[in-house]
Amino acid sequence: MLTTAETAFETQVHFNPEIIKLNGIKKITFEILDKKDFEIALDKNLIESYEFNNDGQLSRFYYTTVVKSIEKQIQYNKKKHTFRTVKEYIYDTISNSYFYSDKKLILNRYHDGSNYYESKYYRYDKNGNLSKELRFKEINVSNDKSIFILGNQFLISQDSFQYQMYSNYQIKCIMLNNENRPYKEQTIDLDKFGRKIKINEHYTAAAWIMQQSKFEYNEKQMICAEFLGNANNNISLKNTYEYNIDKELYNEKKIKNEILYQEISYLIDKSNNLLNSFIIRDLTNKTLRIVKLKYDFGELSKFNSK
Repeated sequence: MLTTAETAFETQVHFNPEIIKLNGIKKITFEILDKKDFEIALDKNLIESYEFNNDGQLSRFYYTTVVKSIEKQIQYNKKKHTFRTVKEYIYDTISNSYFYSDKKLILNRYHDGSNYYESKYYRYDKNGNLSKELRFKEINVSNDKSIFILGNQFLISQDSFQYQMYSNYQIKCIMLNNENRPYKEQTIDLDKFGRKIKINEHYTAAAWIMQQSKFEYNEKQMICAEFLGNANNNISLKNTYEYNIDKELYNEKKIKNEILYQEISYLIDKSNNLLNSFIIRDLTNKTLRIVKLKYDFGELSKFNSK
């Protein structure tokens, strides 16, 4: 798993492209089992799937979500006329596709599993910094929905980014809307390795809104990420990360307003040092999510079934 300042508070899992490329991994599929406390595990056939290009970068991410459940009565003893209730599920498949140029993300296309497509296009300045993000609703004119043929585009928003380098350890980023008016400013503090250690941001139209993120690292890896904000109610988020002697992530804790609400335990396959499975303990809803990883190495594939 890869944890950075940009991904620390995202729900989507992120992988290290170097590890993906080194091991020749083409696809990772999550097989998901949910369980409530004091109840049997429930297999809804949910999956998450991650596909990668030759550089180890994510090229497609898709997952299933239950949109409706149907209860049916099935007779299992004709002589006694006894029935049992079973649930059947109807799914949508939500997907994101990613496109790159010179290893820079230039397009992220979202599909809701039905007829809605939304895309974000990214442009960069000469220093490799994100300079513009354009967000469009798009129309797929293909009769085969597994193939995307672009029809119309409708601009939803356009953001531009300007940077001022105060020193080797501090950058100011000014964000502008589609009218080229500033709406938010970020001051970013860096450590000697160029990693983000603090981000302060405020909004032009609502100066009272303040948001701050802080990040702590050991030699190479993030060990703590914190967020404070008051855009709605006051909120504090904190993620902590623990690593084993081999510097592999084995435990993650998520805290909201000083209350631990989620803990994730990671299990490594010692035969190849790849993630075998992980368990998400939701302390608020009193549930467990057990996730096993299936790896596809192109011509060769195998299951982490330990």
